[in-house]
Amino acid sequence: MDMDITEPLVPMVGHVKVPQAKPPANQSGDAGPAPTCPTYAGAFKCIGASCEDDCCHTWTIPLDKNTYRLYQNFPVEKLGSVVAEYVSVKTAETHDNLFAQITRNDSGACPFYTSGRLCGIQEEYGPQLLSATCSIYPRVLNLVDSRLEGSLSLSCPQAARDVLLVPHSTQVVSDLLSGAFRTDNYFTLTSNEASYGHKPYSAFHDVRRCMIALVTDRSRPVWERLLLIGSLCKQLDEIPTDGALSKVFAILVDYHRVVGTERGCSETENLPTDLALKLRVLFKFVSERAQDKTCGTRFLDTYWDFVEGIGSSEGAKPGEDVERMRHAEEFYHRPFFEARPYIFENYLLNHMFKTLFPFGRARSADFVARSIFDEYILMATQFAIINGLLIGIAGHFKEGFSEEHVVKTIQSFARELDHDPTALDSMIEFMQKTNLGNLVGISILLKN
Repeated sequence: MDMDITEPLVPMVGHVKVPQAKPPANQSGDAGPAPTCPTYAGAFKCIGASCEDDCCHTWTIPLDKNTYRLYQNFPVEKLGSVVAEYVSVKTAETHDNLFAQITRNDSGACPFYTSGRLCGIQEEYGPQLLSATCSIYPRVLNLVDSRLEGSLSLSCPQAARDVLLVPHSTQVVSDLLSGAFRTDNYFTLTSNEASYGHKPYSAFHDVRRCMIALVTDRSRPVWERLLLIGSLCKQLDEIPTDGALSKVFAILVDYHRVVGTERGCSETENLPTDLALKLRVLFKFVSERAQDKTCGTRFLDTYWDFVEGIGSSEGAKPGEDVERMRHAEEFYHRPFFEARPYIFENYLLNHMFKTLFPFGRARSADFVARSIFDEYILMATQFAIINGLLIGIAGHFKEGFSEEHVVKTIQSFARELDHDPTALDSMIEFMQKTNLGNLVGISILLKN
């Protein structure tokens, strides 16, 4: 394969009263199907100053017009002076939901962030005056068919623990309309874009059920499940508008029949592997991020743990890093995740719920319309990077490799993506430029 590897949430005013569908009851069994209308975000509890990271750095927070006006009434001695210096109207923005913004101070932190590692606005005026972004985070709200869904952003350490380390975490039933946080900042399904092909939105829940079944199919390794999902996304992308629904349901029936069987195994096993290329791609992604001046210290720690677990020492023979990776995966990484299969399943399910996979979500200031298959490329590439990092980190810590290493790796990587609106575009561009943005390329990145 030819390749050159040298080369926030938008607030609205008040709470929206959204009809809430009753989620299905929890399922029993090892894997168990996740609900098609997730509500587990409502159970999240912030641990405040006890958190090892904070969500008050490197983000410029948008403000809706109503919240902005409330902040203008703060007395000078009660944060009014901070408002005057750091809260400003976005003159180029006409949308009321993006009317103003809170800019960061010289240290890169929110100016309302206190020395006690808490929010000054919440301390002084209570949670009801938080911006929609701050009130909702790390919850991610989506509105689908008039039903409010809630998943979690894994850029928050506690949210990452809640999702990754708890079996059946995405099946937790909670109240998204409790009033504990704002519900007026939500995403919706993207609309059909002529340049990105037809998307069968009326079959969204049927497609989601099939995706969930594939993710939780423990009869095959995770990399194989992801390749089958990629194949499904490719077929969905290629369906013409005429007769689309009948074709969609026929395809879904075929993939449901694959679950729990050996069907499809020969096709995925015959896709190529190339550990040397996989490692070069992985190093390129993570080293570029680590060298960025905005890179967080937690991801830098993760990066160096990975390097120490995989990187060859000076004077080592060519290919020794590949052998280190192979050894780390076989003796430390694979046994760990075989004993905890729910970790990767929870990660993928949360990603699907959060992004309205594979259709994509709209109503974001940084929204980019993408095809169904490009949504898949993004999910699979992110998973491949995370999994590669975890192999190296397992090789570094060996028998000491733990769940907290998993949480830190995934959380620190998610934070780098969440705080850089251009990161996903760069990822897609790289995959296309290097001819890896297809099932063959994804196979190289996923298979060990």
